[in-house]
Amino acid sequence: MYKILLADDEGIETDALQFIINKNLPGICETAVAKTGRGAIELCETFRPDIAVMDIHMPGINGIDAMREMRRIKPNIIFIVMTAYDKFEYAKESINISVFDFLTKPINKTVVTETLSKAIERVDRERDARTAALRNKERLENMIPVLENSFVYMLTAQSDDAEAYDRIFKLLCVDKPCGAVMVLEMLSKEKCDLVDLDFKVTEVYSSIRDLVKEAFDSLVGPPMVNRIIFVYPCAEPRDEYYERLHLIEKGRILTHKIEDKIGVECKLGIGTTVPVGELCRSYGEAVKAVKLCKGVVSHFNDLSVARGFEDGYPFALEKHAEEMITKGDVAAATRDCETFFDWMVERYPEHEMSIKLKVLEFVMRTESTVFFESGDSYSFLDRDDYLQTVLDFGSYEELKEWYVRKTAESVRKIANKEDEKINTTIKDARAFIDKNYGRDITLEDVSREVFVSPYYLSKLFKDITGSNYIEYLTGKRIGTAKKLLKNGNLSIKEICAKVGYS
Repeated sequence: MYKILLADDEGIETDALQFIINKNLPGICETAVAKTGRGAIELCETFRPDIAVMDIHMPGINGIDAMREMRRIKPNIIFIVMTAYDKFEYAKESINISVFDFLTKPINKTVVTETLSKAIERVDRERDARTAALRNKERLENMIPVLENSFVYMLTAQSDDAEAYDRIFKLLCVDKPCGAVMVLEMLSKEKCDLVDLDFKVTEVYSSIRDLVKEAFDSLVGPPMVNRIIFVYPCAEPRDEYYERLHLIEKGRILTHKIEDKIGVECKLGIGTTVPVGELCRSYGEAVKAVKLCKGVVSHFNDLSVARGFEDGYPFALEKHAEEMITKGDVAAATRDCETFFDWMVERYPEHEMSIKLKVLEFVMRTESTVFFESGDSYSFLDRDDYLQTVLDFGSYEELKEWYVRKTAESVRKIANKEDEKINTTIKDARAFIDKNYGRDITLEDVSREVFVSPYYLSKLFKDITGSNYIEYLTGKRIGTAKKLLKNGNLSIKEICAKVGYS
């Protein structure tokens, strides 16, 4: 069925058009009549015509102005202009509103029928095009989860195929040049193993996916035991600090929503924002961030590896040792190294040279980590005697003692640097508060000054000083106010203004 609006102030003309339509296009058209420009506009809103046959000269709003307004109401409407005047008089105005054709009065039934038939064909083409577009959109909607899963699987497989990442972005109509990978890890409030948690996460996955999509317009991967990985496409951040705060805040809101609506505790690790081709790096950072996350949300920049192995190789132990080294945990790192060394001697007692090589490899990797994590200075000759020293050891006991000692020395450097960084951060934060407590300062102001997120600073402040930010600020203000009151030189109002309570 096609809806046709007939707009003319002469009733004889609209009656004639209705007669022609009913006789020559029977059963396929529904018509409505307007006698003024205003009436045509109102019918356009309620009747929603496919085709409008418009007279130019009508009382009040003329045909040209009426068509302009109708085009805004229904952009795909087809206009046929009907006038007793030469159509070239209105050609310029008509071009601007895309008039389909002209009819000159007195109307000719054959011309009217042919013109309307052509307009109906155009309506059919546009309807077919919209149907095809909707069908394609529906197919794409069905393909989106598959493409998103493929994208995440590529990340977890550590694929460095930048072209493949870019191709999937284009297939998903994502036009952002950068992205940040996030890892959502679920923890059950009840005691259960990973298998039970996997079942639970799978059951509520659709709800979690919807919440993630609501918080971040992102590519969400499938549930992987107790984790869901997603990619947040975005523009290159103009200010890394504010971008980080923005992501952390949205992440905190997301985790709380998941806990409230689904009953699953979770934490979120966020990688840095990188170009699409480097998302593998962001994924590795997100994994590290969620592992080292002590609260609800952790961004990689707020923090101060899957391979094939022989059967029985203590990969988990080696990986844990690397994590403890990076965290600066001397006791845990040396304990892991002792256990790993004992495994080598027990498994390969006759392969002394292989054991010595592995010890050298681990010590060198640890010192490399120290160099990048602690900012330690490097000298080419620092390890000049390592190889000969290891080769000269006559027993496994000597080799083990050297291995554990060198590891402990390296890890202490990281621990000291991390403590120094934390102490410097808190020292700078307190100095900023001490200097500016008289102003209306917020936690965000302080965190921006020391270049960490408010969430991280709040936790750090509590851990190091024993009091939170607001307690410290309030104590500073009250302490100063007491001193000023004792002096008696200022009024209470002046003192309040001076300590930031204006």
